[in-house]
Amino acid sequence: MTKITVVTTFHNEGLLKYGQRFLDSFAKNVDKEIKLVAYAEDCDPVNPDPNQIDILQAGIALPKLNAFKQRWGDVPKANGICPWPERRPRDNHKKFKWDAVRFANKVYAVFDAFQNNSDWIVWMDADTYVHSPWSYEQFLHLLPEHVWLTFVGRGKGSQTWPECGFYGMNKNDKTCRKFLEEFERYYEDADNGIFTLEEWHDSYVFGKILEQF
Repeated sequence: MTKITVVTTFHNEGLLKYGQRFLDSFAKNVDKEIKLVAYAEDCDPVNPDPNQIDILQAGIALPKLNAFKQRWGDVPKANGICPWPERRPRDNHKKFKWDAVRFANKVYAVFDAFQNNSDWIVWMDADTYVHSPWSYEQFLHLLPEHVWLTFVGRGKGSQTWPECGFYGMNKNDKTCRKFLEEFERYYEDADNGIFTLEEWHDSYVFGKILEQF
């Protein structure tokens, strides 16, 4: 049987707004063969099913994330301040596009979860609500064996980056492993990685690396 692990993360505000609801709905409606790893950022969620869900404290489980935050936490360009407002007069106020520290929580959770022994690692945003029963077969249908990556696109002519609220990575494929290695390098060597791009939220970085593959 193909092993599937879903990964997510949230902070305390997110836990109160949507995170606990996600955990509860996942435990209620997702097939028990599908596991979930949730990285809690300085918060203490209630685990509705410890047999299906692992809750890890990001401050302990993600040392690379903590090092990234220590390095870039006080640097304006890494925290939502557009470094070239004159080039982006229409959208330099959209802080999320340059908030590398905020979105690093998400990608470092993915990098860490990718080390476990599942066949597929699936990122799912914690503001997801699983409203109906989701069988193993239905979930597996979203993860075709012959592909190395599956994600939600936006359609031709729309945004220039993927919608990274849900994507799956086939760990058994060498191209996928190379993709994740390069994805992590962009953050670990940020001056020669994310900060060489036009924007540095995770979906934009994801899309730019995907273009290389």
